[in-house]
Amino acid sequence: MLISGMQLRHSLTPRYFAGVFNKRKPTKKDLDHYDVVIIGCNLGGVLSRQLDKVSHGKYKTMVVLDQNINQITPIRQIYEQQKTAKTDFLLNAKLSLNMYTAHSDQVGSQTILPEENAIILRNGRRIGYGQLVVAMGQQVNYDAIKGFEEAWQDFDSPVFTNLDHPSWRSSNHKYTRWHYNFNHGEAYFCIPQFPFSGEVESYNFLLSQRIWEWQTANGRQSPIKRLTIIQPNERFVQYNDAGDQFFKEEIKRRNINVEYGLKLVEVNKQQNTATFEDVKTGSRQTRPFNHLYAVAPTKPHDQLVKAGLTTSKGLLDVNIKTLQHNKYKNIFGLGDVNDVPTTNCFWAGFHQLHVVRNNIERNIAGKSLNAEYDGYSKVPILLGQNTLTFLCHKYNNENAWHNLYFSNGGFLAALRYYNWCKNFKKAFIDIYLEKNWGPPYYKIKKSFKLPEGESNDHGFLAKLLPGKKESH
Repeated sequence: MLISGMQLRHSLTPRYFAGVFNKRKPTKKDLDHYDVVIIGCNLGGVLSRQLDKVSHGKYKTMVVLDQNINQITPIRQIYEQQKTAKTDFLLNAKLSLNMYTAHSDQVGSQTILPEENAIILRNGRRIGYGQLVVAMGQQVNYDAIKGFEEAWQDFDSPVFTNLDHPSWRSSNHKYTRWHYNFNHGEAYFCIPQFPFSGEVESYNFLLSQRIWEWQTANGRQSPIKRLTIIQPNERFVQYNDAGDQFFKEEIKRRNINVEYGLKLVEVNKQQNTATFEDVKTGSRQTRPFNHLYAVAPTKPHDQLVKAGLTTSKGLLDVNIKTLQHNKYKNIFGLGDVNDVPTTNCFWAGFHQLHVVRNNIERNIAGKSLNAEYDGYSKVPILLGQNTLTFLCHKYNNENAWHNLYFSNGGFLAALRYYNWCKNFKKAFIDIYLEKNWGPPYYKIKKSFKLPEGESNDHGFLAKLLPGKKESH
């Protein structure tokens, strides 16, 4: 497992020394029942920290995790540029847990029994819950592309994706080769069918085009080359017209080729060929390639489907405002796993986090749910080697005020890029370590207006600074 000294210091030491300087003891890992069980340890881990803080340790919480690394996807593109270190992109999953929260020691969930308020882990252990939070993201499914994982894992194969292979050592820097090792011929950027994790967040083709344009101008790349986007969907941005139109116009302006209605189904590592399937007719065609990048396709979580918790898309069936399950009222969703009409990304999940934290507390207390998520999503779009803009929108195709600002490049877009590279990798660490509450206010906890007639019972400060009515 790749972790930095800082991660080791903050993630391992506290739990071992919990209780040495205070009377509170960590929640035991072997309980049969917990007040709150959270499946997933990325945003789910951050949620466990914040719940513990706002409740002053009132709830016994268990976080179920099945991996030891979290990949911080918002900074993937600058990571591929080598503008941030591997230890900033690959974080120890336990970093997001505080010293008092129980966890499953990397034994994941296998079965959810919503009628019995229980889950079963992969080792057969049964755990009961009062409230369940599903924060497991979307399930990556590279098996949907025959031969892909073998090629992706191979350091010398020109096949890339938006994740690091779990078998790679810290010295493996294949992830940089998509941008910097293309010399000539056919390059393909392949997008999977909706829904998938990494929509917009993993679209690095505008950055690639600028890098390759510069390399050609400086004699480092042959002018005999072509970048083609394989797009099985009709849109680049599913729930925002302005964002979708921006990508289509920018692609046309930069002379990037797009082929709609095709999806990648097979990669042959030995021959460097890719097979594409027409999503309407099922007909297939095989082509040679010199460079290929595929955003990870996903599939529904089998345990969610079997438990009857999903929509027809295979995503969690939640109320799009309260994020409470539409059938089981003690189950909430957090992050990409939710079927909500917005662009799924890390920051969208973080704005959901405040809603879930607030509504779980009220649900436990038997109160109405007063926090609502408005679909706010914010995704970085790298325009070139040193310029950046953001896609920012809410539900119902509503653009946020700063949506696509400075999308034509220039000095202000460069300042945004500089700030993203310099400050935001540290911002993610600070959020995991509970140094702040995260967006939108960071140093101030986000609160929500109480229903009419209900008093605030959280003391003098809460009365002095009542919660501002907000929906995301």
